[in-house]
Amino acid sequence: MRPTQAEAGTVSPGQCSLPPGGETFAESSLRQAWLDVLANDLDDGVPAPGVTRFQEHLGRNLAALAQQLTDGSYHPSDLTEVAISKPDGGLRQLHVPAVRDRVVARALLTVVTPLIDPHLGHAAYAYRPGLGVAEAVEAVAAARDEGLRWALRTDVDDCFPTTPVEVARRRFEALVDDPLIVECVRRLLARKVRLEDGRLTQGAGLAQGCALSPLLSNLVLVDVDEALADRGFRVVRYADDLAVLVATREQAWEAARCASAVLKEWGMALGADKTAVMSFDDGFAFLGEDFGPRYPPVVARGVEEPDRKVVYAGVQGSRLRVTKGRLLVESEADVELLSVPVSQVQRLVTFGSVGVSAGVRDWAVSNDVDVVFASRRGAYQASLVAAGSGARVSRLRAQVKLSGSVEALPMARAIVAAKIRHQLVLLRRSAVVEVADLIGTAVGAMEGYARMLDDCATTEEVMGLEGAAAAAYFPALGVLMPAELQFVLRSRQPPADLANSALSFLYTILLGECVTALYAAGLDPAFGLLHSDQDKRPSLALDLQEEFRPLVVDQVVLEATRQGRLRSEHARTEPNRPGIFLTKAGQRVLLEGYERRMLRATRGALPDFAGSWRRHLYRQAQRLRASIMEPGTPWTGLSWRP
Repeated sequence: MRPTQAEAGTVSPGQCSLPPGGETFAESSLRQAWLDVLANDLDDGVPAPGVTRFQEHLGRNLAALAQQLTDGSYHPSDLTEVAISKPDGGLRQLHVPAVRDRVVARALLTVVTPLIDPHLGHAAYAYRPGLGVAEAVEAVAAARDEGLRWALRTDVDDCFPTTPVEVARRRFEALVDDPLIVECVRRLLARKVRLEDGRLTQGAGLAQGCALSPLLSNLVLVDVDEALADRGFRVVRYADDLAVLVATREQAWEAARCASAVLKEWGMALGADKTAVMSFDDGFAFLGEDFGPRYPPVVARGVEEPDRKVVYAGVQGSRLRVTKGRLLVESEADVELLSVPVSQVQRLVTFGSVGVSAGVRDWAVSNDVDVVFASRRGAYQASLVAAGSGARVSRLRAQVKLSGSVEALPMARAIVAAKIRHQLVLLRRSAVVEVADLIGTAVGAMEGYARMLDDCATTEEVMGLEGAAAAAYFPALGVLMPAELQFVLRSRQPPADLANSALSFLYTILLGECVTALYAAGLDPAFGLLHSDQDKRPSLALDLQEEFRPLVVDQVVLEATRQGRLRSEHARTEPNRPGIFLTKAGQRVLLEGYERRMLRATRGALPDFAGSWRRHLYRQAQRLRASIMEPGTPWTGLSWRP
């Protein structure tokens, strides 16, 4: 079995945004963790006696706990075994931690979740910020609407008690480079269990009452997710509850055999009494939702409607002007193509020979409306931004100093690591049985390149691995598209087919947004960390763009082709010009999909941040600024969210 990224050490310590253990265990952090523990305990309205006793001397208890954690003298108490009734009439044994240990575990969870979450893949929907039952239900319904009419419904038998603790611990430690935190987690995992008769025993698996257990369980069960995805099966997992969506009954049973084989290696097993193959036509239940041939519908949700929107102008010979508080787009024959109040315009993007009047220029720079210029073919050319948006001298000096230096290497590694992670997610969550072998080969190669990033001594070596990963990725992405639109190689100037033309077109749009986001953060887009500085190339914008390519553009293009919105008739050729280009209708399809994606609201992709993907783009630019201004401040990529 291929090792996971966590075991192989894909993420280097230099990429972590983890505060030092001392800060994690500061009294203020423990107090916030206590509030979380208290709120959870009061769910039933009655505080537990242990919680009440801890609260009576809260200040003293938290101060003592902070001191013990910092000086290394902290030792967790034994777990207490408690039997509770199960819905089927049986009993479940819980291992309940002491209140002070619950506070410690909660403080740890808050800090390590942003670091570990990006490695939990595409299929896990439980115990992750921004993901939950609603998103899992949506994923199942979307698979049904794509033609996957059968489902394997199953779970992991006695999941927490049978989880291999040593595997979970090793994977945790591969992602967390802080001795205080690592030692604390080791002690929590080594706790003994006090039975009801007073005897002490070494408990098996993960404690069901510990806040860290779900995260550690996810680190192990990601093997099941990836093994199924690498066979071309669509996986939706909520904790230990799985739905595997496939095209035929036979594939569903094959998925069951695959999952069983993976779990057997860890001494775990599927729940025999809950394993069944069902069809959407007959109906089945999952996560409390009843699924049928058409219910529940896939509903567009989570869109963050902006106060101002983007205007795309691409009619050749047209011109833009401002009059009476409105932005007008007029054709060469003076026909009005668009009229919109200037208060509703956030940015302008023009393609080819589109005129921009002096009035539009003055209005744009006076109202912080950026203008992006692209060629008719969609290649990025330039941006117009207000003078106040430029880099300050101190930031410019910091950029010049960092660009091309050895200090930029950890950030370069992190940028490429984030991009490859998102590429892997897109391939795995989109794979189908018919091309599973090809996808699996590409995934294996890309994971290998990702593991090599830590050994790169120069940005040139990092770029070499990025290129090698792309060479494996694009043929796999191409084969996931409908037969008439499949491609083998990524071609740019000119694009050799419709799919490549679509990718290049939206990469141009995205690059323009990255330039604007960097200017808004006070950075100069020319000084790159990963991409080398070259005249007429916004190198830092290309850096910022990397992780958003698969997360936004590649996903939009793939969905547009698979849903039949982008079709072969959207391709055109031009006399005496090589390459395949998009028709106006094709551009419109892609722009609509791009805007929907950029306006999709999400949370959990970054710690303590929520909003549209467009807002995440601007936030990542701000985080780049923080890392540039304070060398050594780590920068991390986004965690995948649908």
